[in-house]
Amino acid sequence: MCARACRVARTGAVLLLTVILLSAAGCTGSSPSHTAPRRDYNAQTTILIGSSGANPPVLVVDKGVTVTWLNTGTGYLTVASDENDPDAFMSSPLSYNEEFPWTFTIPGTYGFHCTENPAIKGTIIVNPGTE
Repeated sequence: MCARACRVARTGAVLLLTVILLSAAGCTGSSPSHTAPRRDYNAQTTILIGSSGANPPVLVVDKGVTVTWLNTGTGYLTVASDENDPDAFMSSPLSYNEEFPWTFTIPGTYGFHCTENPAIKGTIIVNPGTE
């Protein structure tokens, strides 16, 4: 009889410990997407965007180069070209550590901004490059 009672008590203790551990894991306050390491980036073709703005605010590339915006902030950000740019673009909402690549095929000057945060804006100058 003691064996059965001990087994029931042990099972109850294991279940209680499991519930406590699962509850604690859900209360850490951090999201898995915010704990991911920041991606490597190429300073010549990547623009870091976050709550304080865009870095660099001006980027010069040749035609055919893909520029990548990388969200380093905690909120969702959306990158869009300014009105009357030679080739319009707009990202979907980017969460932390997500990126938006755009290949520039038309030379010109492109302004960009975040539709969520007006402090995030900048310019990309696309040179004709060598053909």
